[in-house]
Order: sequence, then C-alpha cells, then structure tokens
Amino acid sequence: MILGDRVFKEMHDMMTEMEREFEAMRKEFSQDYKMPVMDIYETEDEVIIKAEMPGVKKEDIVLNVSPTTVEIQAELSEEKEDKIKGYFKKERIMKRYYRTVTLPTKVSTDDVKAKFENGILVIRMKKEKGEKKRVQIE
Repeated sequence: MILGDRVFKEMHDMMTEMEREFEAMRKEFSQDYKMPVMDIYETEDEVIIKAEMPGVKKEDIVLNVSPTTVEIQAELSEEKEDKIKGYFKKERIMKRYYRTVTLPTKVSTDDVKAKFENGILVIRMKKEKGEKKRVQIE
C-alpha cells in the first residue's frame, strides 16, 4: 500500500468514527431538548425574535443576549393526577427547550426587551449603531 493511500484511509476511518460519535451525541441531546420554533427578522432599528414554547411559564425561561447571539432555555414540568371511580392514574410531563441563534447583525445588550404571552416569547433588541466611514489608507 502506498503511503498516501494509508494516510487517506486512516483519515477516512477517523472521520467516520467522529461522524458516528456526533450522531450519537445528537440523538442523546435531541431526546432531552426541543428547539423552540423561531421567527427572526429585523427592522431598520431592531432585531426581533419570536420563539414558541407552549406550556412554559415566564419564570421558567432563561434568556441570555450577547451582541451577536441569543440563548434561550426553558423547562416545563407538570404532574397530573386523575382519580376516577375505581382507577388512579398519575403522569409526569417534562419538556426542556434550548436554542442558541446567531443574530444577523450586532445588537446592544443594554436595550433588550422581552415579553412572554400565550406561549410566545418576543425579544426586541436595538441594533448597534455603527456609522460607516471612509478610512484613509497610509
């Protein structure tokens, strides 16, 4: 076997193993967390995100905003008991939401407004005002 062929085969085997590991991690992660469905759009002055998280309470949401990303986490846990004549049933529901998105433009972290109503989180972020200016080249 030529040296180049052996190196190529070893690299291919390593990449195949990495893909297998990433797939296993993706499956494990996706079983525990759901990605909230989002709409992201921008106006002249703002970047706006609408994220759907049905059943979640406002106090269970963690929202982190940086100039270039938004991270949303939420956890919903419910316990339900039904007592019907001659029958007893108890169920637990556990949902976790997690999503990080890269914003289309930089935003100011000092002027972020978030409102949660009817399972929809609306985040309004002011765009960073960076003036375009011509630079002289020395």
